[in-house]
This record gives sequence, C-alpha cells and structure tokens, in this order.
Amino acid sequence: MAQLQKQSETETVSQMKTDNEAAVKSEMETSAEDVVEQQSDILQENNSSEESVTEPDAFDITRKFKHSQNQISSQRQTAEKESQQGREIPKKRKLVGVTDKKVETKRILYFLALCFGVAWVSEIFAIVPMYQSGNVDVVKEAVDMISQLMLAPALAALVVRIGTKEGLVKSGFQFNFFEYKGLFLLGWFGTTVLTFLGAAIYFLVFRNNFDPNMTNFVASYSESAANAGAQIDAVNIVAAYKTDLLIKVFTAAVLDLINSFGEEWGFRAYLLPKLYRKFGAVPAMLLSGFASGLWYAPLVAVGYYYGNGNAGFPVVNIIAMCIFSTVTGVIYSYLCLRTGSIFPAVFAHSAVNVLMSQAALFTFDGGNFFVGPSPTGILSGLPFIAAAVVCLILMHRNPVKASGEQ
Repeated sequence: MAQLQKQSETETVSQMKTDNEAAVKSEMETSAEDVVEQQSDILQENNSSEESVTEPDAFDITRKFKHSQNQISSQRQTAEKESQQGREIPKKRKLVGVTDKKVETKRILYFLALCFGVAWVSEIFAIVPMYQSGNVDVVKEAVDMISQLMLAPALAALVVRIGTKEGLVKSGFQFNFFEYKGLFLLGWFGTTVLTFLGAAIYFLVFRNNFDPNMTNFVASYSESAANAGAQIDAVNIVAAYKTDLLIKVFTAAVLDLINSFGEEWGFRAYLLPKLYRKFGAVPAMLLSGFASGLWYAPLVAVGYYYGNGNAGFPVVNIIAMCIFSTVTGVIYSYLCLRTGSIFPAVFAHSAVNVLMSQAALFTFDGGNFFVGPSPTGILSGLPFIAAAVVCLILMHRNPVKASGEQ
C-alpha cells in the first residue's frame, strides 16, 4: 500500500513537472510570437516612415538633391533607433502645400495673372504706343523695354514662390552637366543645327531666293556706315558677317542668356512642373509652350513679330506665334524635364533667339515669317516640328518619374 501511494505521488510530481514544462514552453512560444509581431510592427512602422521620407511629395524639377551614401545610411540608422526607442521622428521638410491641389491651382493662377498682367498692361498702355509713335528714338526705347520685359515670367515666379511661402527649393538651378552631358550639349547646339537645317530646306525649295552676296544686307549696312561717315567695301562686309555667323554657331547659346532665362525660369522651371503634376508630362509640355506663345499676343498684334501685311492679321499671327512657341516649348520642356535643370533649355532658347533672323539676310526678298527661312515659317520650321514630335514620343514612352529628396 505504501509503495502504491509512493508510486502515485511520484507520478503526480512527474505529471506536474510535465505540465509546468509544457506551460513554460507554451508561454515561451507565445512570448516569441509576441516578439516577432512587435518586430514586424516596428519594421512596418520603419518602412512606412521611410516611405513618408522618400515618397515624392510632388514632381521634383531638380530630380534629386545629391547626398553621400554615408549620410543616407546614417540618417536611416538614426530614424530606426528613434523609432525603436519610441521617440517621435521629425518629419522631412516639404514644400509648403505642394501636394495640395487647391494650393497648386492657386499658385498657377497667381503666376499666370502676374506674368500676363504685368506684361500685357505694360505693352498695351506703354510699349505699343511708343512703338507706333513713328519717332525713331522712342521706337528704340520701346524695343529696349520689350527686351527688359522678357524677365517678367521669372519675376512673376519669384513673387509667387515668396508670396505663397513655396521658397526656392526645387527651382531648376541644378547645373548637372557631368550627369547629362549629352542633353546639355543638345541644348547648346541642338536648336542651332535645327535652325540651319530649316534654312537649308527653305533654300532647296526656293533656290531663286538664295542670295550668297547678301545684296540687301550689304546695301543697308553700307548706307548706315555712310551716314556715320565711314565707307566699307561690300566684300569686307560679307566676310565680316560670315565670320560673325561662324562665331555665333558656337556662342549663340549664351548671347541672349538673360532674356531666355527670364522666360525659361517662369514657364519651364515654375509652370511646367505644376502642370506636370496636374495633367502629366505630355500635356504639360504642350500647355507651357502654348502659354509662352500667347504671352506675346499684344506685341504680335501690332506687327512686332510676323509683321502686319498678311491676310488674317492679327489673329493668324497670334495663332502662328502660339504654334511656334508650343513646338519650341516642347523641346525646351523635354530638356528641362530630363535633366532637372533649366540651363539646357535656356541655352536652346538663346540660340533660337540669336539665329532666328540670320538666314533671312541671304534672301532677295527678306523671306516670309510664315514660310521661311526663319524657323517661324512652316517650311523652315519642319526640323523643329520633327524634333518636338520625337520629344513627345520619348516622353510618352519613358516618362520622367517623380523623385523626392534623399
């Protein structure tokens, strides 16, 4: 009997030990599962935190700000430590209101109102009357004012950036030549090549209008020289001009740098990325170009561009300017979007401005703004149209991906 009781107690103790071991094991497994779940939650929080840091808050016109990999890894390690310790991670500095559609729409409207308002009011009430005065000195002053007015888009963008507290972050000033050498060189020489190709097409079609001796230009230049009390041989005039034209092939990209910057920093560095966020790359490229063309409307309406002797003036002229600016604007936009910098677009724009009227000096009749040899003409503008179509196709097939600060 005593042995049975002792055996029973032994079995009871053994069963209790087994139960305790099972309970401890179960508790350990539960604890392990809790730890795994906690670690999983921490990882998810870290991932979401990293996503909030690296997720683009908007299209970044400067693509990304360069930092060393050491800085990036150290920032991530710090964020992970703070997350594990339960401290609040300070949020990354973002553009004020840049992801708010209403704020972005207001900024677009503010920019357009300032850009168009200042330019059109100045032109309609001051510059145009001066230009139509008939007084040579007053006309020259009006032309100088027009040149200064080219800075209006940039000034409008600056005022809106400051006024809406957007600041100058991601404003396209990144000069990343070594990262995009090809596109920078394309901006420098590309539109120059297109301008010469367009002139060549025009003169192939209108061969009888090609004047290698530059008769009209020489006569005008000789008259001006004679009025100044100087006499220059026609051969020397042509030789000097051709030398100057050769120099412009390499320097045109910077000869009108300030005026081109004024337009590009407004229409491409400011308006373009905002239109991009609202409508996508291709519509934004077209709309920003169209806007820059419409901006010239008051000057086109008085014949400053395209003249005033054609049928349908001034409506046809304004439409032609909008089409030309849309075509060239697509090229400028492509360079800007691909590089994240406004400088290739500024170079391309400057080259167009400088070389636009050069080929007309080799014509007997001065050429035709709607036909050629200026790139504003439909015939001499064919290379620009083809280039713009290629830019649109490339952008549509391989759109620029937004990227945030890293």
